[in-house]
Amino acid sequence: MTFLPKVEERRLGDFAGKLGNTPIMEVPSTPGAGKILAKCEWHNPTGSVKDRTAYAMMAEVLKGVAEEEQERLHILEYSGGNLGLSLATICHLLQIKLTLVLSNGANKSLLASLQSLGANVKLVDKQKGFWGVMETTFQLSDSDPSYTFLYQHRNEANFHIHKNETGKEILEQVDGKIDAWVASIGTGGTLMGVYETLSSKFPDMELHAVTPAELPYGSEQPPNGLRKYAGSGGLGCGRKQLFVERKEQKVTRHWTYSFQDTLVEMRRFYEETGVKIGTSAAANLLAARRVAELLGSNAVVVTVFPDAGSPEEWEAAYG
Repeated sequence: MTFLPKVEERRLGDFAGKLGNTPIMEVPSTPGAGKILAKCEWHNPTGSVKDRTAYAMMAEVLKGVAEEEQERLHILEYSGGNLGLSLATICHLLQIKLTLVLSNGANKSLLASLQSLGANVKLVDKQKGFWGVMETTFQLSDSDPSYTFLYQHRNEANFHIHKNETGKEILEQVDGKIDAWVASIGTGGTLMGVYETLSSKFPDMELHAVTPAELPYGSEQPPNGLRKYAGSGGLGCGRKQLFVERKEQKVTRHWTYSFQDTLVEMRRFYEETGVKIGTSAAANLLAARRVAELLGSNAVVVTVFPDAGSPEEWEAAYG
């Protein structure tokens, strides 16, 4: 996957070469239920689906920047985890300055990796929730025009990478019809970008969205510091992710799972298959299993496993 200017292509050659074309695996479903296929995104360069989003957003920035001006770039973004690692890796390879805003509840293993890659990290009180992290980033962007703020929740490159790459890969990998697409919302980029492509071939396909029970999509509750499954927190106070909101009527059903639900499912799936998945993958699988049961034995349900889980998630799962 390469759509960068030549100089960046050389520096990111190995990263770009390993990006995308991730495998799909069939996962066990309950007797009488439909087939479940999961796209395994831990095969991306830093181990998560967010490598796609980070690469796409950075490619869009670099299209408009001359090589001699690149050293003056200072990227700004917020992250719940995986995107931060993806951006830090790319910016390290390109020798571009990066400031990341995260919750002070972020995993210690992640913070150590970001530090080793030279990212400047600003931490926000976890009690303010993910919206607090975003709000702090907005304020930084407004106060300093030298930042190039990526704003993943509204950056169309995020949506289009999943429409043009992830979704097309799934169509090439799945032989026959797809009856449902199931994914966590997060920014909505993966959920809605892939849906755009799959539904163009299968217009009757169902769309199922997943969010944490601790703060679901569109919740009127204020942001909170409760631990949630990775990378998919709601925004609180009735706020909705743009990529979902603009086609909200297409969502067949919303599913919610608690952090504890996902830890139990991580452990169960690993003990059944020997394959490690993270909490967001576990949430997607819980929903996909229910959808496959509802649609019956002839159905094909496709979902995504965003990553294989962090050390902290596995410690919690077996703690």
